Amino acid sequence: MTQRDMHTAPPRGRIAIVFRGIGDIGGTNNTIADHARAFVARGYVVDLIGEKVHRAGVTPDMGQPRRIRRLPLFKHRRWQWFAARADAMVRAGGYDFVAGHGHNTRQTVLSMHNCLHLTHEYITGRALDPAGGLAAIHDAIFVEDRFKVCICNSRLMQDDIAFRYGVGRERLPIVHPGYRPEKFNRSDRERYRQTVRTELDCGDDLLIGLVTSGDFAKRGLDILLEAYASLDASRRASTRVLVLGKQSGNQAFTRQARELGIADRLYFVGATDQPERYYHALDICVHPARFEEFGQVVQEAMACGVPVVSTRRVGAMERLPVSAWQTLPEAPSVEGLAAQLTALIDSGEKRGCWAEMGYNAVVGNTRALNFDATLKIYADAGLALAE
Repeated sequence: MTQRDMHTAPPRGRIAIVFRGIGDIGGTNNTIADHARAFVARGYVVDLIGEKVHRAGVTPDMGQPRRIRRLPLFKHRRWQWFAARADAMVRAGGYDFVAGHGHNTRQTVLSMHNCLHLTHEYITGRALDPAGGLAAIHDAIFVEDRFKVCICNSRLMQDDIAFRYGVGRERLPIVHPGYRPEKFNRSDRERYRQTVRTELDCGDDLLIGLVTSGDFAKRGLDILLEAYASLDASRRASTRVLVLGKQSGNQAFTRQARELGIADRLYFVGATDQPERYYHALDICVHPARFEEFGQVVQEAMACGVPVVSTRRVGAMERLPVSAWQTLPEAPSVEGLAAQLTALIDSGEKRGCWAEMGYNAVVGNTRALNFDATLKIYADAGLALAE
């Protein structure tokens, strides 16, 4: 039975969702998958246009896969190839509504997940040359005004797009990504905590963790290692550091840890589709990103009841009360992170208070709330609502 057999589509109910990595691991992919399932459940006919839609991460309840095969040559042109093919599919498909996610140039409503120019500027101190890369696709979208509305995932993103491209803020609504409460829930702490800590063999040590889908340079792993190495010996002796994420490119950080003399206090764990197990093993979650448009891992850690150390350059921290957000460092630094870690390592009471505040800030921001907010914007932009 096909999706079209299962549902009677609402008038103007054919939707295309375009994202090159649909079906992969990560917060953006989870959000797109949640939206696809919600649209299918409401009777829409959904086509998923991407490169990885033939993999296990895409299930029938998400819609119909429309795969674009990778260009076998000229790797540097892969973004232009995907965008051109996706735009052709969109034109040929006659869709009533196209949900774009920054990987093609034609859509009804655009949802942005990355500020590539700003991230590059913060990491390297130089302007990004967009030629041939995804940033060129983003530039084309905004310069050629190929969207009705652009959903931003944080105020940080809204500020950058408004300034960089001159888009009016009325066309840049902010919708924070939602988390999955059935998966990330502080009531599961006892279920996972001791099991994972036994697997890690960390004993009674306080466990500090950086969790990410990848890109350790962007997420400031080098800053974390230097800050941790600067702690006094007694604090290092009673703590360990867990780094969870895709392991490609971690050799430089492993070498850095050895040179700093902290390699014996460090665990590297590969990417997993069960990060909640590790959140519950943590005592402190650290996210010293040089820039993070939102940072779903921050919200997930908070929902699991873990105190999070970060800065104003991480969009998820916008969910904290303004009075708490204002106390955060403007940007990550070795000295600032060391001070934040010291305060929480030394005080269980502070860890508990910070954890409670973070939990209260995100607990209501579920994926259902995110979808409802997104659906309203889609409807205002012309999507016919199912009865």
